[in-house]
Amino acid sequence: MKESAETREIVERFLERVDEVVESSSLAIWEDVGSYSRLGDDFKDDVRSAVRENVAILAHVLGVGKDVVRADLEPIERVGARRAEAGIPLEDVLHAYRIVSRVCWSILSGECRAFKGDALEATIDIAEAVLLYTDHINTSVADAYARAQRAIVREQEGARREFLSDLLYGTDASPDDILRRAHAFGYDLSLSYVAMVGTCSQSNEREVEVAAAATRAAELASTDPIVLQKADHTIALIPAGPGVDLATMPEKLVSDLEGAWDFGLGGPEPGLEGIRKAYLEAREALEIGLGLSLDGPVYRFDDLLLYHFLRTEPALVDRFVDQMLGEVIAYDERRKGELIKTMDAYFGADGSVKLAGESLFAHPHTVTYRLKQIEKLTGWSLRDSEDKIRLQLALRAYKLAQARSDIASVDLP
Repeated sequence: MKESAETREIVERFLERVDEVVESSSLAIWEDVGSYSRLGDDFKDDVRSAVRENVAILAHVLGVGKDVVRADLEPIERVGARRAEAGIPLEDVLHAYRIVSRVCWSILSGECRAFKGDALEATIDIAEAVLLYTDHINTSVADAYARAQRAIVREQEGARREFLSDLLYGTDASPDDILRRAHAFGYDLSLSYVAMVGTCSQSNEREVEVAAAATRAAELASTDPIVLQKADHTIALIPAGPGVDLATMPEKLVSDLEGAWDFGLGGPEPGLEGIRKAYLEAREALEIGLGLSLDGPVYRFDDLLLYHFLRTEPALVDRFVDQMLGEVIAYDERRKGELIKTMDAYFGADGSVKLAGESLFAHPHTVTYRLKQIEKLTGWSLRDSEDKIRLQLALRAYKLAQARSDIASVDLP
């Protein structure tokens, strides 16, 4: 801004009326911006102080006849951040600053008109300076507001994740504390939820994708799903109830996702303990499904109860496996054999030697020889239906034990 005697005199008169500008601006903000007035009378002093700071910066810029610089706007940025933290919409914050600029220009233009002499050039210079200052304010406030909002979101997301960890894993937090925090995040824990725990190595935005797919799959649910990413697992708690078909919803969710997903499904269960139970069921169902290479992509806990019971007594399972397959396992270990693999392929081919051979890339004669070795080592006949059931169950138990051993070294959610 060009500095002149006319400009200096007009600005000096403006400075003499700063208190008037502050009071007029504060009153106008209080009357025009509802989100400010709703914060109550205690907020008035903060508004008045911010207005005075704003007017003082403008007066300084006009008084020294220089362009505004970043350092001048730091107090304005701090106010923008405080308004974001107070939950005031950005448009309302910018509107409040426009009110101050309007009041400032009203006073300044009045002084320009009252000036005795030719004040046309000074008026134009002051008007341009006020407009430029207002633009700078809008940019600075919006940037500071956005930074503060991002920080708030990060803080809230951290608190949300901490809450969900407490909800799912159990901590020293009391049930009342869990329920209070759930209410703060808008979660209704009185509902019944199904839990889904999924994994996909081909997706980078797993939590976002599952949250969107879960919302679409349960679009008629009474509330939104709760989704959390924990290490390599994506956890979704989906409200059960009218409008949510639990028979088709999980597959609908998976079909809406890109990549090769696998999900364990547990529940539905109501209440705090029920949600934890549903989550543990879903996690176990995923472990069993992947460990046994079962047909997926959704593994329902209720369909895997037999394997659940096998897992609940690992010592008995190990004893059963040793009694049934101990000699076969030892044979494979000594000779680097493939008897266990052959038995698995044979059962997977529904007892067809030809199909088992194709899956093993082995001649049917080789498969037949190995099956006879298995019968010899175990003392059970693969042609007897009862013996086959025992051997199949033992093989499943063995694979569960192997999966349990692998999982023990992995940090599961």
